[in-house]
Amino acid sequence: MSEVPGLLKSIDEVLVTDDGLGVRYVVGGQASEQGRRVWVETPLGLRYYITVPPDPSPAFRLRYDSLSLMSPSDRVESLLEASDAIDDYKDAIIKVISMETGKKLSEARDEVEASQAILSQAQELASARGGSLTGRLHFDMSGEWTSTTVHSREGVGLVLPPFTSPFFGAIAGAASLLANGMPAVVKSPWGASASTAAAVAILRGTDLGDFVSLVNMNGYSRLTEQDVAATVLFGRESTRLSVSRTFSNVIANCSGRAALLLCGEPNDIESLARQVVDSAVSNAGQACGSVRWVLASRRLGEELLDSMEDYISQLSVGSPLEGKDVGPLRTRGLVDRAVKLINDAASKGASLSDEVNVNGNYVSPLVISDVPRGAELLWTDVQAPIVSVSLYDDCSEASQVAAMIEGSTAVLVYGSVSAALQLSKLRQGVIIRGRDDSFEALKALCHVVGDPVKYFGEGPEVPTTRTSLLLL
Repeated sequence: MSEVPGLLKSIDEVLVTDDGLGVRYVVGGQASEQGRRVWVETPLGLRYYITVPPDPSPAFRLRYDSLSLMSPSDRVESLLEASDAIDDYKDAIIKVISMETGKKLSEARDEVEASQAILSQAQELASARGGSLTGRLHFDMSGEWTSTTVHSREGVGLVLPPFTSPFFGAIAGAASLLANGMPAVVKSPWGASASTAAAVAILRGTDLGDFVSLVNMNGYSRLTEQDVAATVLFGRESTRLSVSRTFSNVIANCSGRAALLLCGEPNDIESLARQVVDSAVSNAGQACGSVRWVLASRRLGEELLDSMEDYISQLSVGSPLEGKDVGPLRTRGLVDRAVKLINDAASKGASLSDEVNVNGNYVSPLVISDVPRGAELLWTDVQAPIVSVSLYDDCSEASQVAAMIEGSTAVLVYGSVSAALQLSKLRQGVIIRGRDDSFEALKALCHVVGDPVKYFGEGPEVPTTRTSLLLL
């Protein structure tokens, strides 16, 4: 039996093909392997196949009327049972996530526990009222946030989890739909079908199981707008734009990558350096909320740069199952693209903390300093364990560059309140005032179902006309 399906079988044997080498799809809680076999390879080099249904439309023929007859309290009770069930299979789920995404085991555990937090807080979601049902599952500045917005109309919701958090995306999206009485179809991200199948397995074991489908396929061309009442998307802004061309009612969480603007001295610069690097190499630099760019005043930036280079040189590269710090990138194409961007920056005057080492899907983590405006790396999300650093004599220039980096949907600002406020007027996205728990806030944005700026901006704290969300 293949290793990834073997772990999935320990969670729910029905979701594994008869030969033990593949993952089935699910229609209304019932698994099937009738269809085309497509082999995939994980970043760790493990192979299994997924079964692609000959026609995805039956997956959307779920009984909306039957689910709506179930009381909100019964739906919530089922989600609470699912949260408890995760405990029974937590270790296996964590290993599946790590094998498929290259995440460290500790990061995979964080993903699973965030999923449990959403399920256990479903009571607040179910208490929402109105034609557009909105529930805030959890809002806590000191820890992780979860929120959701579901536009309720008769039909089925489509959930599009990200490759970097497939279990969380499947659980969060499906739970938010189900709690509001809408059946859910989960389309697994390419190469992470077993992780999303594990999420569906957890829900299959409850009274909500008949209202969940799992579709294995690449792209969205075989899905039609008329089948979908709402689409819950986790991903990058470019993904949202792509999906929006097919589905109009998209509820997106595209919190993407982050920049750090250093214009004021932090409490502990060594601690900040460690946090920046840990964030940048999380899931080999592919995770939501990764700090990708550092824009700093020269005086403060040089000290931060020294600490980052020292720390990043100590990180080990290899399989997360062996306890290594930095795992593989998703595809060889991402590796080639990262090398191209690194070489371009170096040719234009940037300095590397070490030589670029590539081995298969593994890229050694790097700090790249003195990155000029002409380098594509400054404006592009490299999706690799790399931090781009640019130093400026005048912090106003650093702020101007931060305002222009479109790939960054959040900026951590270490400096005065007025500096953070001024930046919030110059750009869209989330502006977080730097402090000891700022990286927790950044991580929390990845646990929001929906646009964080739009969702949290509708409260009394932030005017609805503001295009940025300022967190002080």
